[in-house]
Amino acid sequence: MPTIRIPCSTANMGSGFDSIGMALSMFNEIQFEITDAGLEIDVGEEYGQRIATDERNLVYRSIQAGLKATGAPMPGLRIRQINRIPQTRGLGSSSACVVGGIIAANIISGGALSTDDMIAIAAEIEGHPDNILPTFVGGMTVGAMEDGRVKYVHIEPPRQLKCCVFIPDFPLSTKKARAVLPKQVSLPDAIYNVSRAGLMVGAMTQGRLDLVRTALGDRLHQPYRKELIMGYDEIIEAAEKNGALGCCLSGAGPTMIAFLEKDYRQFLQRMTTVLKKVPGGWQAKLLDICYEGANWDF
Repeated sequence: MPTIRIPCSTANMGSGFDSIGMALSMFNEIQFEITDAGLEIDVGEEYGQRIATDERNLVYRSIQAGLKATGAPMPGLRIRQINRIPQTRGLGSSSACVVGGIIAANIISGGALSTDDMIAIAAEIEGHPDNILPTFVGGMTVGAMEDGRVKYVHIEPPRQLKCCVFIPDFPLSTKKARAVLPKQVSLPDAIYNVSRAGLMVGAMTQGRLDLVRTALGDRLHQPYRKELIMGYDEIIEAAEKNGALGCCLSGAGPTMIAFLEKDYRQFLQRMTTVLKKVPGGWQAKLLDICYEGANWDF
């Protein structure tokens, strides 16, 4: 039975709204086998009430989309999902399902799709490529949609870089997080973000981790989304005070992410103490950067 292992991802990285993302070392797994007919989906007891186990299931729908692109027929399937990436928390759980499903479709079709084909299908389902790209190829990515295809650059961040994610016990849907954003922004705010997103790419490419805090600066989404996230300002302040290179929302939130160059365990201990005093049931977890992206075996 093929097993597909898909990393979580953090999108935006402050200034790179809907364009920059990074894969991290928390993984979902998808196992599947072809059957004579029908559909059987096992999502485990923990997630059984929140993940569809019929044709509405996102993994299944992504397999359908991938096979439709190849012209291959839809077989009967037995699918098992092992879900470790928390849902609606800003860590790319839906992208992991989409990527896993499309990879499954490519395996079923005998490898009819190129990586670029799979990325294009996944980005069409998700609507933007910031989580999709690092989930597929690993490391850090910068991407843009053009004429139905995704143009992107793959970057390997410095190996000493680690991340600490702060995950609350409350969800935040992407729809709600987008609803609070303004329809228009000022030219100074646009320039502010463009300059810092470019600085982030340069910092990660050249190992200039001293520039990360400035590069995380954002005026397009975090000032609006922070109002939906209890403890936002306290966590930012505490993370920077305790040695983080910088801290920002992971994707649309509510998870927050701090970037670290050293003293990883000490930082984790200190922030765990801080989070006990912040409302929202926050938990801290150290993650490595996933440099390889999704992978599979038979």
